[in-house]
Amino acid sequence: MNDNLEGNVFINGRAQILEMFQYLNPDERERLLKQIRIKNPQLAAEIVETSIQFNNILGLTDSEITRVLGYVKAPVLGVALKSLKVQEQRRLLSLCSREFAEEAFKVMSTRLANESRDVERACAKIKSIMAALSKKKLINL
Repeated sequence: MNDNLEGNVFINGRAQILEMFQYLNPDERERLLKQIRIKNPQLAAEIVETSIQFNNILGLTDSEITRVLGYVKAPVLGVALKSLKVQEQRRLLSLCSREFAEEAFKVMSTRLANESRDVERACAKIKSIMAALSKKKLINL
């Protein structure tokens, strides 16, 4: 009797692809996603959604950033901005209304008790907004 061992081996392809995505450049990601979309569009959408990072916002156009920030509260943006470089912070703040930018800047300049945890949460909130807008085809990630 010849047992097929392949049938008994579990390979977590999703986790492997997500890990691999971190190391690919944008062209390689797009090429891989095209191949996955052909066979499994749902998996491709899931990969795009879970591979989004907060700093992906920097690759968006000004109008797309404005669209994302329309769904973000100023204090949340202020906390998330702590994870970016000064030039990147300036770019995002320059796309906000003056009042919104001032409120976000005030929060960004304030020390927080659990800063790393709060920054991570704020970034996650904005990532989820970006994922939802991307899914609705309102922004291109």
